[in-house]
Amino acid sequence: MSGNVEARSTENLISIVRQGYDVCAPKYLAWQSTRDVPKPAEYLSKLFTYLAPGASVLELGCGPGVVYTQQLANHELGLKVTAVDISASQIALARERLPESDRVEFVHADMTKLGYPEGRFDAIVALYSFFHLPGAEQGPMVRMMVSWLKPGGVLLLNTSTEEGDVFRDNWMGVKMFSTGLGVEGNLKLFKDFGEGLEVEDEIAEEKAGLALSVYFHWIWAIKK
Repeated sequence: MSGNVEARSTENLISIVRQGYDVCAPKYLAWQSTRDVPKPAEYLSKLFTYLAPGASVLELGCGPGVVYTQQLANHELGLKVTAVDISASQIALARERLPESDRVEFVHADMTKLGYPEGRFDAIVALYSFFHLPGAEQGPMVRMMVSWLKPGGVLLLNTSTEEGDVFRDNWMGVKMFSTGLGVEGNLKLFKDFGEGLEVEDEIAEEKAGLALSVYFHWIWAIKK
């Protein structure tokens, strides 16, 4: 961790994330295209066995559309995917690789500013994006996601296992912000803001280099 960790406004923190992903978009695409991470594929396979044909899926933090948006939009279930990202550059790359159709719609937006009606989606997926929200935004975001789900809908996301704000000065050549509440804090968040959810969770290791491992807190939740 590096950089100034003094208190910053929510909008400033979100701007760090937006600008960072705009600038690093080509590098991030190259990295994302070659990652070999089994856990997301495992959870997406679980999701595919749960969803009905033609189900509606909201993806929050789609990045360049590789590889999760592609897997969702190209699945034989014929899912209707709404893919959202805060970075205009990431959305542009996603549209190049996965042209919009009746199977996928791309939305350039801050996920905390979305205004979908209640019961809009059969599933919401947020992979490697939720931890970029400032801590004060995470609870309200959970509450909104619950409201957007249909009864029986699935919320699938992963987030940090660590606690505290992280400011990086050179992540893929850009400044980047993320934050975590810790495992117990995450569970409390879903207890306090995820009313109506039945939550299963798992801590999973990922290799981030030859000698480096990182851990993510995976949440699989069903709306009652």
